[in-house]
Amino acid sequence: MRIGLVLNILEEDYQISLYRGIKKRASELGIQIMCFQEENTQFLSNAFIGSFARKDYFALDGIILLTSVIVDSCTLNTKEDIQQICGNVPVISVGQKIEGIPSLLIQTDNSMNELLEHLVINHGYKKFLYISGSQTHQDAIIREELFVRIIQNFQKKDKDIKYSIKYGDFREQSAVNALASFVNENPGEIPDVIVCANDNMAIGVYKYLKLNEAACPKFADVAVTGFDDIPQGQFSIPSLTTVHQPLDTIGEQAVDFIFSHVKGQFIPMEKYTGSHVVYRESCGCEKAELKPDEINSSFDKLQSFYVSSEQLLNLVSVMGRDLNQENDQKKLVSIIDYNISILGIKHFCILKFPEKIDQSIPLSDNPLHVEPVYVRFDGKVIKELPFKKDQEITLGDFYEFLNSLNNGNVPPLVFKNLNVGDEYTGCILYDAPDNILPYVILISVDIAIALKRTELNEIQQRYSEYLESEVTRRMHELVEANSKRMQVEAEVLKISEIERQRFSNDLHDDICQRLAGISMLCRSYSHGSVKKEQMEELADLVGDTLQRTRQYAHDSYPVDLETLGLNHSLNNLCNSFEKQSGIACNYEWTIPEDHVFDKIQKLNIFRIIQEALHNVMKHSQATKVNVSCSTKQNNVIICVSDNGKGMAVPDEACFGIGLNSMHYRANQIGASFDINNSKNGGVCVQIKL
Repeated sequence: MRIGLVLNILEEDYQISLYRGIKKRASELGIQIMCFQEENTQFLSNAFIGSFARKDYFALDGIILLTSVIVDSCTLNTKEDIQQICGNVPVISVGQKIEGIPSLLIQTDNSMNELLEHLVINHGYKKFLYISGSQTHQDAIIREELFVRIIQNFQKKDKDIKYSIKYGDFREQSAVNALASFVNENPGEIPDVIVCANDNMAIGVYKYLKLNEAACPKFADVAVTGFDDIPQGQFSIPSLTTVHQPLDTIGEQAVDFIFSHVKGQFIPMEKYTGSHVVYRESCGCEKAELKPDEINSSFDKLQSFYVSSEQLLNLVSVMGRDLNQENDQKKLVSIIDYNISILGIKHFCILKFPEKIDQSIPLSDNPLHVEPVYVRFDGKVIKELPFKKDQEITLGDFYEFLNSLNNGNVPPLVFKNLNVGDEYTGCILYDAPDNILPYVILISVDIAIALKRTELNEIQQRYSEYLESEVTRRMHELVEANSKRMQVEAEVLKISEIERQRFSNDLHDDICQRLAGISMLCRSYSHGSVKKEQMEELADLVGDTLQRTRQYAHDSYPVDLETLGLNHSLNNLCNSFEKQSGIACNYEWTIPEDHVFDKIQKLNIFRIIQEALHNVMKHSQATKVNVSCSTKQNNVIICVSDNGKGMAVPDEACFGIGLNSMHYRANQIGASFDINNSKNGGVCVQIKL
């Protein structure tokens, strides 16, 4: 049989004492115990936030809820509330009554009544301060109501009896804060006795009174009482008057209770265990006379308790300091292993959560995967695990692995989440001696922070490697781009040289020849009379030469771009192309009038279209060409398409001088350049600006 125990946190005597009794009786009955610590318990409609929601990984046969400490609100009132969390697994409640759930309760009415009678009748105290637990905690509410009812009964007999109530949360510091608040709100008013809802808060009150005794000597006369009878209360000075609850015995009874429930045997819905008052010095009673051997025994216990506490605190402090200085996970594991062995902890496992837990997703859709970081079982570190590389391991897989190590007889283990703030980074599974349990909680905080730091360090390292690879890649791209730029510049220089050569050839072969012809005609005409027809021929030749000269000048730099604008210049270009080539040219301009092109854009667009038309005339064997200038989604689209034979290999690597010059000009104005064979035949040149 495997039983889950859900409590708050194993750092104080109340819960540790109950856990000790539960472990003892479970061992006698051969029951496995899995203890879940729920420091941040929340209940939602679709999921139970925290570790216990993953109870299914442990195949629990029954569950003990230590409701006296895990419930700090009144939301768990019925069987339906419990089933929402635990399903149909048999459950018992310890410490608080839950309707429809078998509950193991502690009878404290008689003890509280006896304690207050002792304070009023035996000591004559009249001014009471009661420090209660949380105002939403059911157990605290019941104790407060009981205190008020008993004191009010005494007030009917003695009107001088007065009481005040302040609230803590069962921790030492909360009682210190509550008492400080009372003193500030009621200057000069000193209570005769401070009754605390548990021993931890009573010890906190002790500390406040001692620290402020010099400023207010009357604090030395204030009596203090507690509730629970934890071991630390016996060693306090003066020793603490309290209500004893047999916590170890209650823990044993809880195991018997759930054992019978799982077996299907009849158990009552409510079972009570008695309590009794333990009178010591703190209430004002005289110290009992002890025999010399009893005095020595008590002194030895007290001395041993404080020496052990000092040693453990020092060890935890040193461990925390060492963990804080390392960012490497292997070194962290080495530090943890060394200190865990010194503490005498035989079973201690650290598991990381490889992915972030989304607590808003139902747990059935959000499996909890773990990554073992450190596994110590039965005093030995296990480095070789039976899991395949890259295998997704659930918490249940890992627990069953531990189960297999000891023939299915896993010792009692405690589960605790490792979290930094609201982020869960992993968890620990462990078993430790009772006196070590509170210090494991301190260690877990340092481990959680260290693991988070190493994770961030790994992320930073991976990011640095990524940046380094990106820099290398960009360097290659820049080198390649620079090389390409140099090639383009060489092409541009080549193009410029060819253009100059062509211009020179055109001037020499065309204009110069025409001028030479005109010169020869003029000389021949100078030797005789000139006929009208000869002068007309000469005039036509001069006019044609002038027209060609103007065309060369225009081709060299289209002056009308500045005077007429891009639209009219392109229209003239297309008309001129159609006359020269005999290829039908359809020109379309739909760019809005308010769109402004700068000088460089106009020139490069003009040259790209001019070169495209030149290629059509020279290579395409087309009968028709379309030139369109339009806008689409804030882009200017320039397209020159023909119905010719197309390109054999429309590949940038095979671009000639003309295509490279077009590509270069497109880059100059920040435009994309694209040239492809059309689906219907021919070539389409497109730039997008």
